[in-house]
Amino acid sequence: MNAVAVVAVDAPYEPDGRYSYLVPPALRPKVVPGVRVVVPFGRRRLEGIVLDVATAIEAAGTADEAAGGRLLRPILEVLDDEPPFTPELVRLAVHLAETRLIPPYRLLLSMLPPAVKTEERRLIRWNGDDGPIIALPEEAEVLEWIRDRGPVALEAILRRFPAAGPIVDDFLERGWLAEARVRKPRGRTKTVRFAVPNAAAPALREAAASLRGIRQRAVLETLAERGPTPVAELLRSTGASRSSLEALVDAGWIRFEARPLSRRPEVDAAWRRPAVELTDDQKAAVRAIEGALDGGDRRPILLHGVTGSGKTEVYLAAIEATLARGRTALLLVPEIALTPMMLARVEQRFGDRVAILHSGLGAGERHDEWQRIRRGEASVVVGARSAVFAPLADIGLIVLDEEHEASYKQEETPRYHAREIARWRAAHHGAVFVLGSATPSVESYALARAGRYRLVTLPRRVGSARLPDVRVVDLRKEGGGLLSRPLREAIAERLRRGEQVILLQNRRGYAPVVLCRRCGRAIECPHCAVTLTYHRADGALRCHYCGYEQPMVDRCPFCGNPHLIPLGGGTQRVEEALLHSFPEARVLRMDRDTTGRRGAHAELLGRFLRGEADILVGTQMIAKGLDIPRVTLVGIVLADARLGLPDFRAAERTFQLVTQVAGRAGRGELPGEVIVQTYMPDHPSIRAAVTGDVAAFFAAELAARKKGAYPPFYRLAVVQVDARDARVAREALGAVTERLRMAVVPETIVVGPAPAPIPKLRDRFRFHTLIKYKQEPELASKIRRALREIERPVRRQEVAVTVDFDPETLF
Repeated sequence: MNAVAVVAVDAPYEPDGRYSYLVPPALRPKVVPGVRVVVPFGRRRLEGIVLDVATAIEAAGTADEAAGGRLLRPILEVLDDEPPFTPELVRLAVHLAETRLIPPYRLLLSMLPPAVKTEERRLIRWNGDDGPIIALPEEAEVLEWIRDRGPVALEAILRRFPAAGPIVDDFLERGWLAEARVRKPRGRTKTVRFAVPNAAAPALREAAASLRGIRQRAVLETLAERGPTPVAELLRSTGASRSSLEALVDAGWIRFEARPLSRRPEVDAAWRRPAVELTDDQKAAVRAIEGALDGGDRRPILLHGVTGSGKTEVYLAAIEATLARGRTALLLVPEIALTPMMLARVEQRFGDRVAILHSGLGAGERHDEWQRIRRGEASVVVGARSAVFAPLADIGLIVLDEEHEASYKQEETPRYHAREIARWRAAHHGAVFVLGSATPSVESYALARAGRYRLVTLPRRVGSARLPDVRVVDLRKEGGGLLSRPLREAIAERLRRGEQVILLQNRRGYAPVVLCRRCGRAIECPHCAVTLTYHRADGALRCHYCGYEQPMVDRCPFCGNPHLIPLGGGTQRVEEALLHSFPEARVLRMDRDTTGRRGAHAELLGRFLRGEADILVGTQMIAKGLDIPRVTLVGIVLADARLGLPDFRAAERTFQLVTQVAGRAGRGELPGEVIVQTYMPDHPSIRAAVTGDVAAFFAAELAARKKGAYPPFYRLAVVQVDARDARVAREALGAVTERLRMAVVPETIVVGPAPAPIPKLRDRFRFHTLIKYKQEPELASKIRRALREIERPVRRQEVAVTVDFDPETLF
């Protein structure tokens, strides 16, 4: 009986991209779930990932139903000796394809570090005899170089001969050269050459005593003491030459071995903290987690603790309890900026058992850390969003720190939420799932109130630290530009006392809008329906959505008026205002413009922690997790920046951001103060954040959500269509929306189609339909069927479709 494989391929115009292929008998032993293969797809050869293997009869009706009727095409090649994906992660991808329409190929590929992903390479080889050919000298040199080396990658040829591209193409056509296309991993394990002794230490010392050569004696004595040693280090420490080592190899005393080098991320020891005695509240929280580890109440635990209440110490104690039970642990943090701090604390406690995964690492570091996890050498993983896919076995604990953070949602395809993935993996492993936050999401709070989550609280700060005093500055009454008089006076007092200040302005650049004073028009991105942001540091106007950039103009492009006004203020403008008011202050700015370089997050935060700067200005990346004892003042430059956005989470995000950044003040022995600048001091979210009245905020927000039919009372799904022609996009989505209206239950609300909040992005016009539902059986299947209303040729050529379940934002 022939075997049939269900293979996920990257087919962006199809709903999920799963197809059936025959498994040739010669490849059958290698074709297993999780392995990468090459398959024919139309006229192309695509990489795919095997999701399942069955007999032809069992496979009938699966995937695209090709197994039941059409002649199947065979798999062409298997790329892996061992599957890079565990069976658990393959099952997860299939589950999300069926329930969330997440393309399984894209999802599985996002689980791998870049160096493990494959790329197609062209291998060029000599295809002629040894007889002479007519060739120019430069052509003959290229051909001779290829002939002497056997099959060689085209990239290597072009590195050696930059102008050789036309020559290679010409002689491929003539038949003097031949090519093969292969797919190989982009990276590989780095190895180091070791000198390894062939005898025990006493025999080595005895042999060393009999040698005349001083350097050779030193080599054997060193190896007797240290054991296997990197050759470069051995040569440096003994002063021996390579010929001396070769002589010892010939004599049989040592041998050379290439051993893997683990490229470990560096840990900044400055973030370590001395061990502390847990408070009674912390001990109670740890007992709750330990009880669940031992088979007790397995509901997810919502750890709600005020800022500074010691949630990290609870996590560490819970991880320690998990490891003591022989299981592994996964700790997720929302921002790369937080990872060095959390890693230092975890590494201090658990040493080499810790691995780290986030996009700020180098490709080699990510590759090696992922391999350590896969081999079972690391039992604790710390990382940002994508670390939720770490190939850990027997997970006993998953912690989602700052669980409310929007950065846990992947906003590009594949659109997954780390919280949902973590919950699925915890259920799969029978693990304890802990969600921690000082400002839980409205959905998590509602689940806890309904008893679906188990609520554990940390109501007090640890030690002598107390919550900071909060002062509101009403910008309607108080002038002074970006920095009001009360804020400037408070900064001056901290500088005089040698203390530190954090200022939050959740917008980068110098000014978000450049306006013409005569015609009133703003300078917009030519590719997106948004204004260009002025970056004064390098005199550029930039689009923060598509990356378009142009020099700052000196006249209005619409009317020619030379009087242009930069409106609003970003982090660059705040930095400029600080340096003007406090020229003696040492100011650091932390935003996406200053942290693009690898390691910049850790470097800037490390400098601030060591007291090398007085003031840290930044976007929301500085709003959480920082524990710097000498910070006694936090200033929020504009607390209500989000409240004018057409976003149902605007009030929630404002409350969370103000509360979180306020919590950075007064975390040591020194008392803290927070100054909140706002034009809307009476808004419920700002008032609740200032007073610390969490219950009042949730009560007001839940009432507003219920009235508007938003989560947690309704769930959301968004179907978006975009195209270069606005009419094509609108008509395509209109057909899909009408089909959906007829398919869903009466209680489900279908809104649209309507222009997206940003109606044009990257030269494509965007329309979306919003689905609000409570109980909607098989919604993913209904959307998949509705999408068939868009004819395939149209989708391929003009229309792109995205489906987002449980969106964090409707932008």
